[in-house]
Parts: sequence; C-alpha cells; structure tokens
Amino acid sequence: MPPVEDIDVHEKVKIGLDFRYGCHSSRNPKKSDGYYALDRIYRENGTFYIENVFIPHTNTTKCRSFALWDTDPACAGCESPRDLEYEQRCLALR
Repeated sequence: MPPVEDIDVHEKVKIGLDFRYGCHSSRNPKKSDGYYALDRIYRENGTFYIENVFIPHTNTTKCRSFALWDTDPACAGCESPRDLEYEQRCLALR
C-alpha cells in the first residue's frame, strides 16, 4: 500500500489564535421563551385532532463544557456562567 501523502491544511479550515466558540448556552434576549408545535389531542373514542401547543425552552443557560474551561484557548476570557453542579455530578461518575 502506498504511503498517504501529507498535505497542508486548507486556509478555510485553519483556526486562528483569536478563535472563540459561539456560546450556545447564553440566553439571547432576542430568542423566544419557547416555540409552538403541532400535537395530537386524543378523544375518548380514539380519534384525534391537531392543536398548536407551546413548548417552553427548559435547557440550561450555563456553560457545561467544564473539560475545556481551563485548558482550551478558545474558552479563555469567557464570562458565561459555569454549571458547577453539572461538573460535580459528571466528575462523581468517574
């Protein structure tokens, strides 16, 4: 089998030192508190009708990337609140 040719990383996929992760945990004031979805509402006879129901966002807004907080340069200087309770629960599973 011939050796694999080593090539340079393409410019578009290089990550610079100023790279920061997009924080998906922070609650953007422009985001809604939930969303609407269609749901089946069943009747006693087994038939159903469709109704819009509101589904609230219940996910945490604290950062759960505790493995990266102190070691990843892309997390340096981040001021998002950290989910310390989640970190302790995960570390207790080891």
